[in-house]
Amino acid sequence: MPTLNPPVTRPWWSLIALCLVTALVWVTASDISIALPTIGRELGGSMDVLQWAVNGYFLAGAFIIVGGRIGDLFGRRLIFVCGTLLILVGSIVAGLAVNPWMLIVGRVIEGLGAAAVLPTALAMIALTFSGKLRNTAIAAWIAVCWGAQALGPLVGGVIINGLGWRWIFWINLPIALVAIVLLLWSTAESRDTNAARSIDVPGVTTLVGGIFLLSCSLVFADDIGVIGFLGMLAGAVILLVLFIFVERRSKNPIVVLSIFRKRRFDGAVSANLIANMVFGAVTFFMALYLQVVEGYDPLTAGLLLLPATIPILLVNPLGNWLGQRFGPALPTAAGMVFLAVAATLLLRLSGSYTDLIAPFVLIGIGIGLQITPCAATAVEDPGEAGEGVVSGVFKAASMIGGTLGVAISTAVFQATARSQLESLLSSPTAETLTKVMSALSGGISVNDIAQLVPGDAQQFISDVFDNAIGLAMWPAIIASLIGVVVAIVLLRGRPVTGEPTGH
Repeated sequence: MPTLNPPVTRPWWSLIALCLVTALVWVTASDISIALPTIGRELGGSMDVLQWAVNGYFLAGAFIIVGGRIGDLFGRRLIFVCGTLLILVGSIVAGLAVNPWMLIVGRVIEGLGAAAVLPTALAMIALTFSGKLRNTAIAAWIAVCWGAQALGPLVGGVIINGLGWRWIFWINLPIALVAIVLLLWSTAESRDTNAARSIDVPGVTTLVGGIFLLSCSLVFADDIGVIGFLGMLAGAVILLVLFIFVERRSKNPIVVLSIFRKRRFDGAVSANLIANMVFGAVTFFMALYLQVVEGYDPLTAGLLLLPATIPILLVNPLGNWLGQRFGPALPTAAGMVFLAVAATLLLRLSGSYTDLIAPFVLIGIGIGLQITPCAATAVEDPGEAGEGVVSGVFKAASMIGGTLGVAISTAVFQATARSQLESLLSSPTAETLTKVMSALSGGISVNDIAQLVPGDAQQFISDVFDNAIGLAMWPAIIASLIGVVVAIVLLRGRPVTGEPTGH
């Protein structure tokens, strides 16, 4: 594929600039989880509403495929800079939020920026480096992706305790501006010179619409009933089928469907989606658990999540080495086994933090083993699809996985908790249920429901949370076991060399 790719005289400075904004994207994605109880107390909002501060970001990230395609057409550096500016705008809106919906709008704008940044960053790295250096650069970038996502709760806790929750958005501004200047100085523009400069609007509409309906069906499952849930689910399926139909007939498809005929690409994307589902669900609920049930402040909760995050950075080089030596199947399958065991250990929470350390560490090891082998495999053979599109699809799996992980687990958690409350409370009114459910998400203080529940309110909330989280972890366990099969069946074969087989 003819690609305009002028020589880059400062490749490592370019990588630093790309990693700076990438870190911003993923810290922004994850630090919100530690801030939600604090935000809920100030701005109000139920778990249904507040989780859209997480899901709105990830859902907007579904445009990541579009970001990769637009970067191929109009210039990857240009679209990367535009995405960074969108993150700035979204941060300003969220930082000024006076209600939950304004916060969510800001998060959606940030997500759109992330959708432009991530695929163009990976595509530029794939084009800038070659051979073993290419694998090293990808490994460094992926480590930044997961390291930032992993350390986000701690960063958020430090900022919230020291400056207040709004500063998790204000701090983005200077970092992004410095990164833009560095990128423009160090990085040449690149684009696909033969591609037609048009966007497949029907394809974009059906893809994003389908993902949106799927997420909504899961988020609102507890409120819309079986018929409403099935209706939304059917709508999502119809739109996604239409997407495939549209892409097959489009002259300039947003996704060249032939890339899905590559077994290893399918395996890498599927494994990435599953890993993000599990990690998204665990960090979302454990951040709530440590604050709502255990009563820790945001900074302490962020520190206590470190056993789930530091191993990602420590194990990532091992996963990269295993992928180059034995192929991606081994480290990915092993990583999925670790994730399944970790989620199983979280089925019953005892109220003791020491019992969380083992599953947290296993989560970090499981993620660290597979992230670089899967990323390198995804971009090893872009073919006619182009680097931007394959990078976009791969990182879209990260965003969509995070959305689905939080949405599915929250749907199970809410349904289980509501069922428990209806049996534990004597003919509770709708207002009572709403207040107690809000206490479970940290939206209101446990003391505010003391007169509504029997016995000690904190113990009551703890018991309901513990029982509900047990069922909420089952989707993560099932997904991880499916991931083992995906790795063995789809990712078997040659080691990841870091050299693409087609441009």
